Amino acid sequence: MDSQMIPVGCIPEACTSVGAAKYGRPIGLDESLKVDLIVIGSVAVDPSSGARLGKGEGFAELEYGMLRYMGAIDDSTMIVTTVHDKQLVDDIPVEKLLVHDVPVDIICTPTQVIFTKTTIPKPQGIYWEKLSPEKLGQIRILRELKQRIEQETGTMLPCGPSEKLPPTAQRKQRWQRRR
Repeated sequence: MDSQMIPVGCIPEACTSVGAAKYGRPIGLDESLKVDLIVIGSVAVDPSSGARLGKGEGFAELEYGMLRYMGAIDDSTMIVTTVHDKQLVDDIPVEKLLVHDVPVDIICTPTQVIFTKTTIPKPQGIYWEKLSPEKLGQIRILRELKQRIEQETGTMLPCGPSEKLPPTAQRKQRWQRRR
């Protein structure tokens, strides 16, 4: 979204998924952009380490990885999450996090803003060996990225193990079959 293209008074609407579609525009892998801050969803987050749990589907991590590939973000890009105070936990074991898990730098709750000073490494891109063929089949731009990298390098990228996608990840697929 370009803030100059959002009419005065429409910022709250533009911050919704419907508003983003209305006032924003899709970007491609060749888009030249710099992202200063990412807001990522979390189910629970540990303020002492910046470790977070998402919904478990990995879509935020894939978006993060694609932005890394594009050069739009790097290790200095701030990662922010918004949660309720009750979603702050102190028992997410950092050693259980996977290489593609995105830690947060800032946590915003209704009562506080927490700077985590996380030392958890941020993902460096897409970890193809962890990406299932089913998830790859769901995301067109990810398939395009894989094909592009394979053509540029002359090497076939690995694929992760097969998985049964959760119902929320399958919703779009069912809708497309009806069309």
